[in-house]
Amino acid sequence: MININLLPHHLRPVKRTPVPYIAVGIVAVLAVLYIAFSFISTSARILGQQAQLTSYQQELEEKKKIVEESNELEKLKLQLADKIATIQEIASNRIVWSRELHNLSRLKPENFWYSEIIEDKKSYPMQVPVMDPKTGKQKINEATKKPEFKSESVSKPILRLTGYVVAGADGRSDVSPLTDALSTDAEFIKMFQMEPPSFSDTEFEGFPVKKFTLEFQIQPEGEAAP
Repeated sequence: MININLLPHHLRPVKRTPVPYIAVGIVAVLAVLYIAFSFISTSARILGQQAQLTSYQQELEEKKKIVEESNELEKLKLQLADKIATIQEIASNRIVWSRELHNLSRLKPENFWYSEIIEDKKSYPMQVPVMDPKTGKQKINEATKKPEFKSESVSKPILRLTGYVVAGADGRSDVSPLTDALSTDAEFIKMFQMEPPSFSDTEFEGFPVKKFTLEFQIQPEGEAAP
């Protein structure tokens, strides 16, 4: 029997081949494979970068320890330098009394003798800054706009010499030969700065003499006197 399809041509069912479906399947599989490959490749790169980052972090930690040790050594170096400078300053300013007593004897004229040589303390007025308790800084005078100061007594070490002078070959009992020698000797004035002397006429065991008292600020060279 012969089958005749009487439907119009555009309404007739189209016979489809599996080729398009196979092509779409192949494209889908390729796309999935590409995505999987990209994911695996990206994951591998991320893992590699993470491993490299971990290595850099470990190296950075090691270098950080070295830097910290270096900074600590630098601090110790500075502290040691400060200590050495302090020791040198103390040593340079230290009074060698045996040497200074020798100088006092060396500079003394023949008609002088000492009755007392002592180290003592003496108060001196000094101008010190007025501090603001609120700010911890020096106060500024509102009227003059200048820093404020106040006078305070500061105790300073001194050397006090007491002694006598008898008339010399010229018949005079003058204190100036001793004061001149003590105030001009290059070694002695490095440590001692003489203040105005005091003297008076008196007697010693029945002989006319002049008593003198000399005071020296113990002031290492380079420091300012009050």
